[in-house]
Amino acid sequence: MFVLPIFLAAICMCVVVLPGLVTALCGLLILIQLAGLVIRACANGHSVGLRLQDAAAPRPVFTVHVATHNEPPAMVMATVAALAAQDWDVSGFEVIVIDNNTADPALWQPVRDACDRLGRPVRFLHRTGVVGAKAGALNIALAESRPDATHVVTVDADYVVDPDFLTRAAAALALTGADYVQFPQAYKGCADVASGVDAELAEYFQTNARMADVAEAVLLTGTLCVISAPALRAVGGWSGRTITEDADLGVRLCRMGFTGRFINQIVGRGLLPLSLHDLERQRHRWASGNLQTLMAHAPALVSWHGGMGLQGRAAIVSQLTAWLNLSLLPATALLFGLATGQGSDALIVLAGVSVWLTLLDIALRLLGQGRPETATLRVRAAAICHRLALVPVAASATLEAICGRSLRFVVTDKSGAARPGGVSSASAILFAAAALAVPLAPSHGMIVTGAVLVLLLPLPAGCVTARTLDRYRLHVAPSLSGA
Repeated sequence: MFVLPIFLAAICMCVVVLPGLVTALCGLLILIQLAGLVIRACANGHSVGLRLQDAAAPRPVFTVHVATHNEPPAMVMATVAALAAQDWDVSGFEVIVIDNNTADPALWQPVRDACDRLGRPVRFLHRTGVVGAKAGALNIALAESRPDATHVVTVDADYVVDPDFLTRAAAALALTGADYVQFPQAYKGCADVASGVDAELAEYFQTNARMADVAEAVLLTGTLCVISAPALRAVGGWSGRTITEDADLGVRLCRMGFTGRFINQIVGRGLLPLSLHDLERQRHRWASGNLQTLMAHAPALVSWHGGMGLQGRAAIVSQLTAWLNLSLLPATALLFGLATGQGSDALIVLAGVSVWLTLLDIALRLLGQGRPETATLRVRAAAICHRLALVPVAASATLEAICGRSLRFVVTDKSGAARPGGVSSASAILFAAAALAVPLAPSHGMIVTGAVLVLLLPLPAGCVTARTLDRYRLHVAPSLSGA
């Protein structure tokens, strides 16, 4: 995140040189935030359910693709074993494990040997020189798939699926008649130590994915998705032009008129990021990659041409902006304006209102909208805490993507290696700046004072999240080592 100081310096300079522009931008951000709150509140009332088809669907033939890169062998072998043990007829599916660019033979050869022992329906491929990261690996698996496969299934290397996963996938396809379906991501071992992190991540599916299901424009999230093989080939397969290849594929499928549904059933569980650093890197990729995808498809989404309706376009935009955070500009303008006296009263107040709206949006998403009935108030409060811990990295990722910074695909580390659980430098800088601004805020009123206090929260929230994930890493460590 070495570019962050450059962005912050540019914002501060604009506060001095172009205060009117920064004030206008803060006002525009407030309008965008309010629009988002209204849209989510209205869409949350729509009913969500499967639409039964009259005609019986043909029995699918699945090709399941598991892409790996520098993964713990025991973890991958557990994933493959669960897929091989499906209750689906063995003649009706295959599992292709595609290891790409793993240089250490100690990581990929044990997986190859385990796949050889399992035999049919499992195949192992090891390739070097693969370009396009995960998208490139999945395209290799697609090219190697059995020719009679009707549907492609993607499963991340850390996900252990239920024995009836393919049976439920076939039922979902038959019930919905959709060209592709997406199941929610879920995580093992969370109930005892990290239920709040689980709830924070699940919010995307319980709000954005459920809302998009109404428009049959659900985007893919990379794992536990089932895609019509002809539809996947029709759009040109996977693309590595953005670092969220799954979301990009979902948009391309929707643009070509294919329908996607969200199936709100947990069919497998993976691993949470094993440290705050890993969680931040994952969130940075999701936020910046999805915005990168949105900008790549923006001309088509705003064009009157094409087969997508207004509801489908809105659903796509909602999903691609789910992880974004727009608070970097108003937070920086607020703190710099208070510290230097350069900011006008209008700028400082508008920036403060924008900061409050960021907190309100987080609270509404995680306290009320779409959360499961079984989630306790304690779990919801913990989820808010973890979302606050990720505000600085999400805000930084948003601005970096807007400014066109070159982005790189980074695999989330699931090795379980011990690492310090400290908070990010961005959270520490934000806390220090807000602490210095606290004595200067009261003269500008309660809104501004409260906004400055809100900006203190990401650091302690990050400390809590770091400790939570440290406990989680120790909790799941035996499964990573094969114990």
